[in-house]
Formats: sequence, structure tokens, C-alpha cells
Amino acid sequence: MAVTPLINSSAAKISRVESQVAKSQQAKGQQVKPEQQVKQEELTASRTELKARANQGIVEAMFGGPKQGADKAMNILYSEIMDKINAELGADHAVTAEKMAGQADDHWSAENTAGRIVDGALGFFETFQKQNTKMPEAEQVEKFLSIITKSIDKGYGEAVKVLDGLKVFDGSIKDNAEATRSIIEDKLAAFREAKLGNIAAE
Repeated sequence: MAVTPLINSSAAKISRVESQVAKSQQAKGQQVKPEQQVKQEELTASRTELKARANQGIVEAMFGGPKQGADKAMNILYSEIMDKINAELGADHAVTAEKMAGQADDHWSAENTAGRIVDGALGFFETFQKQNTKMPEAEQVEKFLSIITKSIDKGYGEAVKVLDGLKVFDGSIKDNAEATRSIIEDKLAAFREAKLGNIAAE
């Protein structure tokens, strides 16, 4: 019994179409990807997807629950700002995260975080004065505040980049960060007013 050739079958039609497409691409000067290259690209895409999922898993582990996520975010904010202040003025008086470990549950609240940043920054003022004895005291205050404000702004910007890169700079984390910055500004303004007021009264 003769077997009918599969020339008109769907498989044969698909094969012919693929062959025609390949020839057309070659005629136009387009490179035809070998099957091995296609498989390699698919494998690379799969690895990229797995890596993205793994990174997402790390982010979720770091910022899993609302409380844990907020604490981690504020820790990043604090560390980035203090790093910039320490780099500018020195680490001798710095209030680091390690020094403040094991504190109360509200340790990373906006108020407490801002307070530690300002206390850490202002701890350098006496040293700054000793290093600039020829400068009038009012000028010392203004110059010092200018230096630490720039450092705080830079640190805040770096922290936002980190959190934004992790796709977590929104909602309560963003609100807490912005509240922290606002409180810092208020505390520094109060320091300036008190210092200049004392100078004027002398």
C-alpha cells in the first residue's frame, strides 16, 4: 500500500513558509538567527526574569510589613544623611545607627529620626567654632548651618534615590521621610534663632 506524501499537510506548509521567510530575509541582507542563538536568547531572558523576581523577593523581605518597611526606610534616610554630615565634618561626634541600637519602638519615627540627625549635626558646632576662632560668632553660626544643610540635602537626595530604586518611596514611607526633613529644617531654624538671639543680647 502506497503512502501519500505529506506535501500538502500543515507541517509541510509551515516549513515552506519558514523557508521562504528565511530566504526573503537573506535576500534583504537581514541576519537569520540560528536556532541555538534563539535558545540562548530565551535562556538569557529567563535568567533576567528570575533575577528580577529574586531582587523583588529581597525588597519584599526588607520592606515586608508596614512597620518593618517604615523602619528600614527611615534607617536608610538617617544613615545617608549622617554619612554626608560625617564626611563633611568628621565622625567623632556622630550619633550612628549602631550607637542607637535596641531603642524604643518609635525609634524610627519622623520626630525621633529628625532629632537624632539634628543632635548629631549640631554636635560638631563647638569643634567648628574652635577651628574658626577668627570668624565672628554670628558668621560661625551661618557658615556652619550652610555646611550641614548642604550635607543634609545631599544625604536626603541619596536616600530618596535608594528608596525610589527599590520602588518603595511612596505612601507612608514617603510621608515619613518628608516629615523628617521638615522637622529637621524647623530644628535648625530654632538653633539659628537661639544662637543669634544670644549673640544680639550680649
